[in-house]
Amino acid sequence: MMKRLSYILMTVVLVLVAGAGVNAQIVVEENIDQPVVQGQGDNKIAIHADPRLAILVERHKNQQTGGIRHMRGYRVQIYYGIDRNVAFSRKADFMRRYPNIKAYMTYTQPQYRVKVGDFATREDAGDLYREMISIYGACMIVPDYVTINTLKDD
Repeated sequence: MMKRLSYILMTVVLVLVAGAGVNAQIVVEENIDQPVVQGQGDNKIAIHADPRLAILVERHKNQQTGGIRHMRGYRVQIYYGIDRNVAFSRKADFMRRYPNIKAYMTYTQPQYRVKVGDFATREDAGDLYREMISIYGACMIVPDYVTINTLKDD
């Protein structure tokens, strides 16, 4: 164990000593037509890059920081009852009014439930809940397994 630790320590020291005298500044120039002229004494590296490369890098950052996550969250329940026709009509009415918000209908004998939205927190669901109360009457915020899309659109 001590022998392995000493090898690791020696390797770290060698890497630090070898890299102590090295420093360089990287300059990325997006204008391909006009090259950057550097003197011999400058410690700079000039990279002539296509401007489209910056767009690809930004997309990659968005994919790394965002994503589609399946997690415990909240939905607004706009119908709970035994009448199948009312459940279908309530879901259809909601989808007409809010085409960008997903609606879900489940059946657990003998009850139909219509839930809408995908929210990470109860507070996020609050705005939609207040709108649904004014339209449909009795509604409630319920915990559910939701799909959250945090990818930024390009």
